[in-house]
Amino acid sequence: MVNQFRWIALYPGGMSERVDGRKLRYMHRRGEVLRAATEHALDQGLDDLTLRKVAQAVGVSHATLVHHFDSKERLVAEIVELVLAETLSVPDLPQDHPDPLREIWRRATEESGRRHVKLFVAITGQAVFGDPMLAKAVASSMEQRTSLIAEGLVQYGCPRSRARVVATSLLGGMRGLFVDLIITGEQERVGAAFEDMISELEGRIAGWGG
Repeated sequence: MVNQFRWIALYPGGMSERVDGRKLRYMHRRGEVLRAATEHALDQGLDDLTLRKVAQAVGVSHATLVHHFDSKERLVAEIVELVLAETLSVPDLPQDHPDPLREIWRRATEESGRRHVKLFVAITGQAVFGDPMLAKAVASSMEQRTSLIAEGLVQYGCPRSRARVVATSLLGGMRGLFVDLIITGEQERVGAAFEDMISELEGRIAGWGG
């Protein structure tokens, strides 16, 4: 099993500064609006998204969206960051879960999780075709995920000089399988390919002595 990969399910970063009650209420409301806007994007995609359409869909005023996010570009950037993070994240995964990497895959590929995967694929595709804002968000997300995976690999015996290479291979493999699954819908074949990738990873871990 690959217990050591629980760290893939963790969000990077965290809030360290002290904030007063008024700011906390503001941040809480902002988070609610972002979540609602993200749900709208998961259902409708990012094409033709406007602040007015999002405001109408989530039940807030256009002025509220502008107050919280300043511009459509800022809102889309935060939606993208959230979707990219949640595609490979299971924040409620128990510490003692026996097989976290497979659990992440299971949740990402079941019906509810596929909404995130579908938008994830669309976001990365648009980034490839030169949308600077999306490209920046995707690059940042991939860097965070690669760093998290690499550090976990080091903890379980991977030479630090190889950790980012192996992490990149693992992340790229999962991303490619997501694309295959969304386009073809062939759960059995793609799932078998995922198992093959994980088996190779487990062999490497055994070789490292982790």
